[in-house]
Amino acid sequence: MPPFFGRYGMRKVVAWIHRYLGLSLGGLLLISGLTGSIIVFNKDIDATLNAGLFQVQPREARRSIDDILQNVRAAVPFKDAGFVFLPQSPDLALEVWFRDTDLRAYADPYTGELLGTRNAKSSLMGFLVDLHIHLLSGETGERVVGWAGLGGIVVSALGLWLWWPKRGRWKQALQIKWEAAPGRLWLDVHKLVGALTFVLFVLTATTGAALALYELITEPVLIALTGEGARKSAPKSRSSSGAAAPVSPMLDQAALLFPGAQITRITLPAKPNAAVAVRMRLEGEIHQFGRTFIWFDQYDGSVLRVDNALLANRATRIQSWLYPLHTGVYGGLATRLLQVMVGLSLSLLTLSGAWLWYRSYSARSNAAKRLKALKTLPERM
Repeated sequence: MPPFFGRYGMRKVVAWIHRYLGLSLGGLLLISGLTGSIIVFNKDIDATLNAGLFQVQPREARRSIDDILQNVRAAVPFKDAGFVFLPQSPDLALEVWFRDTDLRAYADPYTGELLGTRNAKSSLMGFLVDLHIHLLSGETGERVVGWAGLGGIVVSALGLWLWWPKRGRWKQALQIKWEAAPGRLWLDVHKLVGALTFVLFVLTATTGAALALYELITEPVLIALTGEGARKSAPKSRSSSGAAAPVSPMLDQAALLFPGAQITRITLPAKPNAAVAVRMRLEGEIHQFGRTFIWFDQYDGSVLRVDNALLANRATRIQSWLYPLHTGVYGGLATRLLQVMVGLSLSLLTLSGAWLWYRSYSARSNAAKRLKALKTLPERM
């Protein structure tokens, strides 16, 4: 055993790392836990709080995407429409995101009427989502969140090692002494909550870090594990000039290629030679928005490429699981509620750990002061 461990004991060293790594990451983990537990139901809450933008009256026929985009562009002439999010429920509005800005537009898919615009970060849920993903600091904040997630896994693993009971003591380890003093009570709660939520927390933190550090870590790891990556360059339109083809026929063609599939998003071309991407969710896909893409030439509307998620390489299939696992949608309402509990448990662990450390620190500090006072007592007599 190395001298350091021999001198202090492995358990003390592990406890020291667990304590102070947890304290150093506490603020970030608290933010992640609280915001994450709320934004699990982000769309539902946002639609309730902003019914005027999201809620529409279902009708029999819908206006074409081209008519709606024309109305949106007329209302917001100086912004470049980049993404169209099709409503996934008959009573929800269609959403248009503009490039290089946080501006969003909302339209009634049945009448084509513009319901309003807003800055995404000006809403409560937009603020919480940005805080959870980016710490309100863009790409830099996202990377900080990713590294904090990996650090949280280390803290959690060390905590589990410290909690793990010796042979025959499982009953004791799984109990909370409710009649004990506050310090012992909260120590029991801290240990047991950490142990019971370990697997789900590691799953959430791993997938969150994988998404936040995708280019830096995840894609290289996928390439190393499978021999191929999930990233694939988008095809280009055959021309770089001319009149743009209407989008509605592209959606019709996508529906013919995959009958019964759900069209979730449209990516409009950002450059003269870029393509239009129609994103779909096929039956059997785990990702809530699907990872199937059909690419169209923006000028003649012809199909350039079809990326069927069900036939994708292993790296892409693994990548498709990251977001559903992180958000809890893979098992429906039950797993989403579990994600809420994971976020709240992380907050409880952070706060209880900080309180236990402060209580211990205060006790040691007060003891040191009393000892110092006793040593100086003869000098005062």
